[in-house]
Formats: sequence, structure tokens, C-alpha cells
Amino acid sequence: MFNPVPKPNFPRRKPTAKQRGAVTTKVRQQLYERSGGYCERCGYSGQLQAAHVTRRWKIEGRTTVNDLLHLCVKCHIWADNTAEGRAWLDTNRENLQKNARL
Repeated sequence: MFNPVPKPNFPRRKPTAKQRGAVTTKVRQQLYERSGGYCERCGYSGQLQAAHVTRRWKIEGRTTVNDLLHLCVKCHIWADNTAEGRAWLDTNRENLQKNARL
């Protein structure tokens, strides 16, 4: 078997996009407190998901409550898969960032 260069032994220096996008229990609780247990788009109170308004690969550091919205499954699919939904997420990202500075 041909193996010209051995694989390095040192650990990865910066977290992967998956690690940066992981939602901790603390952040999930803060998100629930902000939304009151309702979809932040339509007001549905059923099964909710933490939707990234900032794409995982663009997040610097770790995910915070200002990188997320609480959305129902239907609104989450709409926001991620339509141009109108992405524009809506962009607007909400700007609003969340403004509120974080206050």
C-alpha cells in the first residue's frame, strides 16, 4: 500500500461548522424564554425547532440565542427553502443583532 505522508497527530485547532452550530441547553432555554414557546413567525405553539438565522459556517465562535429563531416545522422549511424565507431570515438577523447591542 502506498502511503507517502503519515496523517498528523495534532488536534484540530478550530471547531467545525457542526460544532459551531450546536445549540446548547442554556441557549435553547434562552430561546424558549424569548419566544414564550410560540413560533416567532406564525405563533404556532406545537413542535418548535431552533432555526439558524446565521448559517452555521458563518458563525464565529459558538451559537448564541441571537443566531436563532424559534420556528415551527412548516415555517422552518419555508425559511430555509424559499427566497422569500431567506430574505425574512436576513431581516430578522439584523433585528436580533440590533437588540443584542442594546
